[in-house]
Amino acid sequence: MPFADAPNGIRIYYEEHGSGEPVLLLMGTGADHSFWGPQIEHYSKEFRLIIVDSRGTGQSTRPEDWRSCTPKAMASDAFGVLDHLGVERAHVGGLSLGSAVAQEMALAAPERLLSLSLHGTWGRSDEWFVRAIDTLAYPAEQGDVHKYLYFGLMWVLSPRFLAECPADVEQIVKTYIDDNPYPPSPEGILGHTNADKLHDTLADLGRVGVRTLVTAGEMDCLVPPRYGEEVARAIPGARFHLFRGDFASHCACVEMAEEWNTTTLAFLHGENVGIRLNG
Repeated sequence: MPFADAPNGIRIYYEEHGSGEPVLLLMGTGADHSFWGPQIEHYSKEFRLIIVDSRGTGQSTRPEDWRSCTPKAMASDAFGVLDHLGVERAHVGGLSLGSAVAQEMALAAPERLLSLSLHGTWGRSDEWFVRAIDTLAYPAEQGDVHKYLYFGLMWVLSPRFLAECPADVEQIVKTYIDDNPYPPSPEGILGHTNADKLHDTLADLGRVGVRTLVTAGEMDCLVPPRYGEEVARAIPGARFHLFRGDFASHCACVEMAEEWNTTTLAFLHGENVGIRLNG
């Protein structure tokens, strides 16, 4: 199986699909590489897609001390994967916690990024956001992964998707927990929620010198568009795209995958997707 040895004894499971310029996609809180399923076929037609199980998820190392999970540590893990594959420069994109990790990568080694894509992102964990994340951490603290997902899906899926697509919601539960040979653990979830709450790069984002796209969904309850707009204003030259409609949730990459893929791939091809908010 493909594993990369990252610093501090962390082993990261990864998959590669397709060929061309490398694209590293980083998933969000508690989710493994499989949640990029709607993107694999489309991205791999034109790019060398690299997807990973971040520390604490899937087949990657699950540190005993979940407090060691921080966005900076996860960025080091991601660079470890690129180093293992001999990739000097890559397009880097992330959703939610993955976007926080991608920000840290862009700040630590901008010369290694071909572009930066930040989806459902934020720059600083304020009091509202920390309390929102605490609603996810609490069931994990009780050891109840199913209840974590029950509340988590309320935050990350749209009301219409939850109401009208029960079979799809059930499949997410099966993929995430019931049929997953490497299901999430309470400790892994706590590590990720810890990283969520620690994230704070807003004051430094003006140093990002990488071509950047920031996207948000107008129906995103967990990371409302105001956070993404703040990030887009902070990064010089960044472009901001708002997904609209009933399915434009935190997981727009799943609920409206075709539009999400078309938009993000256009950016990777060099098109000026979205608008500039910072002049």
